[in-house]
Amino acid sequence: MEPPAPASPPAPPAPSPAPSSPWRLVLAVVLTGAAAGFIGIAMALLLEGFETVFYGVGRGSLPERVAAAPAWRRVAAPALGGLVAGALWWWERATGGVVGVEAVVADASGARARAMGVLRPFADAVVQVLTVGSGNSVGREGAPRLAAGAVAVRIAARLGIDRTWSPLLVASAAGAGLGAMYNAPLGGAAYAVELVMVAGTRRRGIPVAVAVSCLAVAVSWLHSGGRPSLEMGAAPLTWPTAAACLPAAAVAAGLGRLARGGWARARRHRLPDGWGLPLAIGAAGLATGAASLWLAVLPGNGRDAFQAALSSPAVPGAAAALVGVVVLKPLLTGATLGAGATGGLLAPSFSLGASAGAAVAVGLGAAGAPVSVAALALVGAGAALAVTQRAPVFAAVFVWELTRGPVWTLPVLLAACLLATGPRPGPGRGPRRARS
Repeated sequence: MEPPAPASPPAPPAPSPAPSSPWRLVLAVVLTGAAAGFIGIAMALLLEGFETVFYGVGRGSLPERVAAAPAWRRVAAPALGGLVAGALWWWERATGGVVGVEAVVADASGARARAMGVLRPFADAVVQVLTVGSGNSVGREGAPRLAAGAVAVRIAARLGIDRTWSPLLVASAAGAGLGAMYNAPLGGAAYAVELVMVAGTRRRGIPVAVAVSCLAVAVSWLHSGGRPSLEMGAAPLTWPTAAACLPAAAVAAGLGRLARGGWARARRHRLPDGWGLPLAIGAAGLATGAASLWLAVLPGNGRDAFQAALSSPAVPGAAAALVGVVVLKPLLTGATLGAGATGGLLAPSFSLGASAGAAVAVGLGAAGAPVSVAALALVGAGAALAVTQRAPVFAAVFVWELTRGPVWTLPVLLAACLLATGPRPGPGRGPRRARS
């Protein structure tokens, strides 16, 4: 009987991925930031082009185009845009759908990144911009976020960035795409860190997010000229205004909670991705178009409603339009999401809060307590956005950068957003995923 063969030595453990070369990582950051900036420019130009096509008016903001268009076109534009977008999403979802940025960032194996591709994310981004450009009531930020994230995946793969850094690069690109479209570098970085990155990696990802977002916004200045997205008039700090910030934030936060719950239910119970998808999104667009016959600021993502709130006169007659946005904008957004549309919630959120804050200011002024309408609109926008996204730092910084308001409003915004969201989740309770 032969003696038993000696046992083979145990196999050595598989080596962990080697850290990326610092110079490769720097190059990836530069390329990703530049790509996100050009994507932001492309999406902004595409949005303007769709607005011109659907409303037949070549210049002006979306409310100006809506007001200048014939009544039939105001009603038909969102309906037609919803019909076309619904047909394209029907085909896209029937043939495999799109891998989102959050799925890529959360997948440590890298399988979702390999499946993401580039063509499908870009196609989906174009359809999202078409939906907003035709006047449908959803946010536009998902488009540059998705496209920039897809490009970052390719850059990380080509440069051999390991899996300890590539998810941070992809998350940073998503925030940078948002920052480039809204000219908000720190807001884009805060979005990446607070909403997209996985818990436990955020502290390490802060420098990457800030660098990528600042580079992207610098590139986007080729189109924006560095101007803020919104114009805010003078808002001097007075005791009545400072005291009124608290009730304005409380009202906006309460409305934000109602909207967040309604939108979540709309998404959970949205119509199936069948042949009725184009008809359903078209019907939601028809409702938005009909509502625009009364309020021209209702179509689109909500940016223009925020601008209208900032510029609202402090007279009782302005309250009707502000309350109209508060009531109708969340309902139209919920109808669009429930019909099956893909889109963000950032602009619908801050337009809701801004209109609520401005309405509080108008009401206080009518009661004999003159306060700054613009300041309360700004605080309301931040509080509502903080609640819907559960991201107070992002909400405060992003809303402030949109207007570049007075310096005193930034700490007030941060305090209002922190109070609106309450205690933050501890480190063991996992990441908060983006709700846009």
